[in-house]
Amino acid sequence: MLAPTLTAHTDLHRHHVAVAVAGPLTTDDHAAALQAACLPLPRTYGLIVNLSGLTVVTEAGLRGLRQLAQATNAAGHSIAFVCSELIMRAELVLADLDTLAPVLQADEQAFAIVGYAA
Repeated sequence: MLAPTLTAHTDLHRHHVAVAVAGPLTTDDHAAALQAACLPLPRTYGLIVNLSGLTVVTEAGLRGLRQLAQATNAAGHSIAFVCSELIMRAELVLADLDTLAPVLQADEQAFAIVGYAA
C-alpha cells in the first residue's frame, strides 16, 4: 500500500513549521503519521500544511486533517492548509476543513496567518 511522503521545514525567521504532504492520505495510519510530523510545535510557532502534492484523500484522511487542526488550535497555535490544485482544494472546502483552518492556494498567503517575522 502506498504511503504519503511527509517533508517538514522549520522557518526560524517567520516562526512557523511547514509540512508538505505528497501522495495519498487515505488511512488512520497516514493521518497519525501526519500528526506526528506536525506536533508538538515550538512555543510561538504556527503550522502550514501544504497539501498540493496530495493525490487522493478519503474520509479517514479528512478526519485526520480535522483532528490536526483541532489539536493545533487547542494548543494555542495557528494553522493553515495550502493546496494549489483547484480540484483538491475544492474537495477540502466541501469537506468543511475551512471551518477549522483557512484553506489557501499558496504558501505565501499562509505566512501572515500562521507566523510572524522575527
